[in-house]
Amino acid sequence: MKSGTKGKTALYYPTMCNISQVKDDKGQANQYVSLFSDISLLKEHQKQLEFMAHYDALTQLPNRVLLTDRLTQARAHCLRTQTALAVGFLDLDGFKKVNDTYSHEVGDQLLINLTQRLHQALRESDTLARLGGDEFILVLTDLCQPEDYRQVLERLLQAASEPIVINDKLLQVSVSIGVTLFPEDPSEVDGLIRHADHAMYQAKQAGKNCYQLFQPLTSQPS
Repeated sequence: MKSGTKGKTALYYPTMCNISQVKDDKGQANQYVSLFSDISLLKEHQKQLEFMAHYDALTQLPNRVLLTDRLTQARAHCLRTQTALAVGFLDLDGFKKVNDTYSHEVGDQLLINLTQRLHQALRESDTLARLGGDEFILVLTDLCQPEDYRQVLERLLQAASEPIVINDKLLQVSVSIGVTLFPEDPSEVDGLIRHADHAMYQAKQAGKNCYQLFQPLTSQPS
């Protein structure tokens, strides 16, 4: 609904409208009465609930629910366009030590600052989601060549390893990344995440601050 007078800026706000009939002695409707209610607060509350259902409260990144939806759509898009998709599982190296040494508040601020850095290293079409704690999922879409993901991962490794100053404390962590490629890995959404997680542990074992590619098992000739 628009409200305002001539020469002034119009204000728009959502309303709920109820219309009632006014009938005469013969039962014929000869008038109508409209009642408008401002529902701006209700709409804002709904918007907040929708955000809470799909985004992480601390980092403002997509949560698991929205991630699953985006990854499902990205997977279907790859099948239609015959392009590749990379799913990455990111786990921070040294984050527990920051929490234990300086407090969870400092750790939370580190996560906020770091996710902003990581997000800036991505392309506009990519998705970075937070599963919880210091675990994140990366979805890289529209890869014409499967190797196209490597440049993005190198930027993420660089962004994560740069020092961050919080409350006059110089903090430094890194990230270990496991990656699986679709359709080379033809798994469903949960399988892709699980395989990327498996590759991430291989990155940890390889010395951290690196990425490892999941290798799907191939059938052996009998």
